[in-house]
Amino acid sequence: MTNLAENREQGNLPEELRRLRDSEGITFAALANRTGISRTAISQLVNQGLRMKPEHEQKLWDAIGEIKGAEDRLGPDKPAAPVQYKTRVELFETHEFKEAMGWCSYVWTKRKMGVLVGHPGSGKTTILRHFAQVQPGVLYIEAWPQMRVGDMLETIGRALGISLRGNNYHKTQALIATLAARKDVLIAVDEAEYLAKWDVDKFEVLRKIWDNTGTPVILCGTDVLEGMLTRGRGRHDNLAQLYRRKVELKLNGIDRTETRDILRSYNVEPGAAEDLAGIAADVKHGGMGTFVEILDICLEAAEGGTITEDILASARKYKLMY
Repeated sequence: MTNLAENREQGNLPEELRRLRDSEGITFAALANRTGISRTAISQLVNQGLRMKPEHEQKLWDAIGEIKGAEDRLGPDKPAAPVQYKTRVELFETHEFKEAMGWCSYVWTKRKMGVLVGHPGSGKTTILRHFAQVQPGVLYIEAWPQMRVGDMLETIGRALGISLRGNNYHKTQALIATLAARKDVLIAVDEAEYLAKWDVDKFEVLRKIWDNTGTPVILCGTDVLEGMLTRGRGRHDNLAQLYRRKVELKLNGIDRTETRDILRSYNVEPGAAEDLAGIAADVKHGGMGTFVEILDICLEAAEGGTITEDILASARKYKLMY
């Protein structure tokens, strides 16, 4: 039987690919996902003798070599295990996610007032909630359009485990007294642009709390929040004091290359993977948030099999409907 070295020297790539499929159970779809070369092109090479670009053939030889190397290390009686693809969406620790987690830790340790900004779907809420899970003492607060100053103070109080009474001044002073004695608390406010509903007093109250206690604060929101803190919402809205104190991190979204790397862990046809990478990179239409939703729908529809372009097209239609 011709070995790998002889086949490679003779340029007999189709025979080696056929051997992998028939003897080792390595499907063309698995090779496509591993190399980024379409399954159709691999099939045409093996079954019809249609050649491909030299660099693509090189990628296939390299992949075969890696698989063969794994077989040699395991021994003849222990064949290499088939590729195990992930079948569910997980927390994707992207480059930007790791940067943001480091930034949150910086705000925490340096006791700063931070502003985390990004398009809807860029992962802001995921980052903030995950930080609250892994860092004890983080008070995760979700702002609402109907929230007034007293509501915000009481929400923070409940998260601290204390009951606030009296008018807003007394509530603020009670919070300041509690937080001044604590060095293990960070206040994280998600969708913070809603704090500007009615007026900007809620921002000013948070600044006063930070000024008087040194309790770190993270305000998280869209570009609308950044505009409020930079320009205010009218001639009577002066947020300059808060703006001067803040440290900011702006999320730009994931790029196609990093998304492709993520999708290598999933059984996705190359064409579908490229389309999914485009969805993730489109920050104006949901970015990573939309990508995660559609990938989840695709995984459910594929039922452990390959995510095809048809499955992806159906998932996109379903997402638009709901």
